Amino acid sequence: MDTMPPDTHAQQHWYLATLGHEALLRELAPLELPASATQDPLALAARCLIADPIGYPEAHQAAERVLAPLHAARTFTTRVPDEDNSLEHTGVVPVLEQRQAGAVTGWYAELLLFEHSTLLNKAAYRLSRMPGDPTWIIDSDFQPSGHAGTLRPFGSRRPGRKRTLLPPFVAELDRLIAQGPGSAT
Repeated sequence: MDTMPPDTHAQQHWYLATLGHEALLRELAPLELPASATQDPLALAARCLIADPIGYPEAHQAAERVLAPLHAARTFTTRVPDEDNSLEHTGVVPVLEQRQAGAVTGWYAELLLFEHSTLLNKAAYRLSRMPGDPTWIIDSDFQPSGHAGTLRPFGSRRPGRKRTLLPPFVAELDRLIAQGPGSAT
């Protein structure tokens, strides 16, 4: 089966609807849009992406400012074993940096995942890896609607069950850290 990685539009739409949604709402706040226009993250992202720079410059510029991390995003492609075969995924990493939570410094990452076979099976995560963590912990994950399923602040004590990434994705993030700043493929 031929598969294709996600196009730029798909990446932008999913980023605005998930990881960038809160920033998009902050950027759009001066426009005083009605709540009905902002409550659906997927629809809001789509409207901002198609906003005409001449007819709706404020919405267009807001989306452009929020999308800035994607311009320098690092990407990878990896295969994840499934029951009968393996599925190819593209990972887009707009943010991968060290952050501090109190007196502790750990790693923070934002990750968009796209499964190649359909490009409909996508995921978005905010992740952390604090000293002593054996793997990346999912602090925030987003549902297909764009709404967050889990929201924990970076460096939180992580009550309850710790959700982690699959080993192929962990290996790719670790590889990106080892490579240092720059692009990945």
